[in-house]
Amino acid sequence: MDKESISRLCLDFIKNIDLNKSDELYDPSTNNHIIKLKLNKGEDLYCPYCGLITNFKVRSSITQIINHSSILENNITIHLTRRVFLCECGRTFKEPNPFTESKRKNTLQKEIKILKALKDINKSFSDVAKEFNVSVTTVQNIFDAKVDIKRQKLTEVLCVDEVYSKHCGFHKYCFITYSPQLDKILDVLPSRNKEDLCNYFGNIPLDERNNVKYFSMDLYDVYRQVAKLCFPNALICADHFHVIKNLGDFFNSIRIRVMKKYEHLKWQNDNWYWLYKKYWKKLLKDPSKLGYKKFKVNRAGMYLDDHQIVNYMLSIDDELKDAYELLNEYRNFNSCANINNAEEWLDKLIIKFHNSRSDEFYKAYKLLKNWRQEIINSFHRVNGHVISNGGMERANRDVKTIIRHAYGFTNFPRLRNRIMYVKNDDATILYYRKETQKKKVC
Repeated sequence: MDKESISRLCLDFIKNIDLNKSDELYDPSTNNHIIKLKLNKGEDLYCPYCGLITNFKVRSSITQIINHSSILENNITIHLTRRVFLCECGRTFKEPNPFTESKRKNTLQKEIKILKALKDINKSFSDVAKEFNVSVTTVQNIFDAKVDIKRQKLTEVLCVDEVYSKHCGFHKYCFITYSPQLDKILDVLPSRNKEDLCNYFGNIPLDERNNVKYFSMDLYDVYRQVAKLCFPNALICADHFHVIKNLGDFFNSIRIRVMKKYEHLKWQNDNWYWLYKKYWKKLLKDPSKLGYKKFKVNRAGMYLDDHQIVNYMLSIDDELKDAYELLNEYRNFNSCANINNAEEWLDKLIIKFHNSRSDEFYKAYKLLKNWRQEIINSFHRVNGHVISNGGMERANRDVKTIIRHAYGFTNFPRLRNRIMYVKNDDATILYYRKETQKKKVC
């Protein structure tokens, strides 16, 4: 071997490689890359038992197999020949291994590449194990030993939400805290129960909790109760998306009921009913997102755009039309209101929902009345943006991807660290391995 090969294999940090007695073998048929290495005797060699520094006798030698990675290759096998020395004190000891920690089979370079691969949200522990030709347990052990991310400090705006985790072997939902200002997940908890959340936030210093000015959440009442107990200085804000989603669900119930009322038109081959069956989802879309490009509707024998189809569907029933207009009036309020006019505007909408002819919208009235102040609070702006769980929802989507690719998790600390390691760009690995607690044998 020469120095160029040593550098290419990322082994130039080892200064005492015997180039004359080392060799490199590569079998393209099996993709097997083997490096046979022998080290020159180190000048700072000493007996680990008595501390004697002298010329030791070589009693024998052993070959240790080590897994290594370079910049270009993931799987390199090192066959390291290590001398076994005999000291004058009568004890034998092995030549130091400069590649790995004690009792480890993987070099630090390979562990770092494995950890970098785990940054990919679409890769599970099994995928990385196959990529680096190691066992799944090895990848998990490396991750558990090197990744231990602490809770991040609370920020002025705190967003909270849950993610479904029933298939992970613990509670049905995990609880996630997120900072939209930092675009970071602050922490992940195994439960969203009120008692668990109060205990968790209660252990955070009061000074830190007092710095939270806005607490953004969906319409889960437990979060509101927890916010009132644990964040005395925070305004509780209802996320816009979840409010509109609930109103959309109420409207969809009206749509289904109205459609059943005209089900007899199906047997008359009526164009209205056919359009209603095929394009009903357009009724749920924001009108601003409907297209004006016309396309051929074969059944009707006409060229229509989205707006014309929607108007045609609304033309047959006044209740459906009124409900559609009221839903979009709220959408307009959500897009155009500000903190100065939100209260008056929302109160007028609440009255309209109360007076609606649809029973389903009476439920919407109760929802808006119940969350009135939280909806108004959400129109406050921080750095030019309204308070919203938009970034939180994107983070949740990635969390679901992590869980789905892994087919669930049974180890919650590992799931928590994986989520925060993947989602937070500044997440780092430990220089030393994390200490593991030994199981007590009864």
